[in-house]
Amino acid sequence: MDRLENILREVDMEIGYQLLSPRERIIINLYYLEGYKDKEIATFYDLTQQAINYIRKKGINKLKIF
Repeated sequence: MDRLENILREVDMEIGYQLLSPRERIIINLYYLEGYKDKEIATFYDLTQQAINYIRKKGINKLKIF
């Protein structure tokens, strides 16, 4: 079980976690828990900074539903 899943379980957001794609989970984890910036994550995944920002915000919006 990863750290993000543990945190979301504690705040009763397990269902929201299941809605996240694997990439969204990783990006949210790297950004919010590990402290990486969008630009750093983009370099790692060979994507644009805007793409990372979009994926991250899309994942966060899924969590906001719950």
